[in-house]
Amino acid sequence: MLGPATLAALLALASPAPEDPALVGGADPWTAAQPGCGEARWCFGIALHVVQRDEELVQTPAWFARQLAEANRHFASIDTGFELASVEALDAAYAQVVTREARDEAGRHRFTRGVVHVFLIERLGDVDAPGEQIRGVHWRQRSKIEKRWIFLSGISSDMVLAHELGHFFSLPHSTYAISIMNKRRRESPPREARTFHPEEIQRMRKARNEMLADQMLVAREK
Repeated sequence: MLGPATLAALLALASPAPEDPALVGGADPWTAAQPGCGEARWCFGIALHVVQRDEELVQTPAWFARQLAEANRHFASIDTGFELASVEALDAAYAQVVTREARDEAGRHRFTRGVVHVFLIERLGDVDAPGEQIRGVHWRQRSKIEKRWIFLSGISSDMVLAHELGHFFSLPHSTYAISIMNKRRRESPPREARTFHPEEIQRMRKARNEMLADQMLVAREK
């Protein structure tokens, strides 16, 4: 007899993905609001998917601009930046992503190599603590782990995209006091002084070069 999780996974695979609506207001307000890669040598694109419910988007261009600016500030340490490559509406069926199956399904038909796919949603469930929610996650499709993307929820602070991109660039959670990959509460150093630890920077450089070599990421022309 199939368990509930297995049955849900099979139903998700059998059902076509919801058809995403046209983006309210178009892409221009989004692209105009976003910071670019600046002087970073390596510039990578973000493919953005924003949940749209009742003709309204769950996040604003200004909200994402703050996330992107913070990510670029931290990734300057490896001469890397990010800019918006595309933005599209995401069906309201993905407003709340609370299971592993839903995380897989959101990106399964939208993933492409060369860019970082980011999904902006209302609520992201903690799959290890049902009923709880989290700010963001770097997720690998379980049946094909080379396919991966990032979720940001409505409770994300400005540093969450930078943290999840750290995971995308191979970093685990850390215990370095200075690191934005350290999830523990602490008073020192102050939040505004936190960034990547030198050992993390070295690891991210290696990961970036590997992703360039196998075209998981493709540098954008500046």
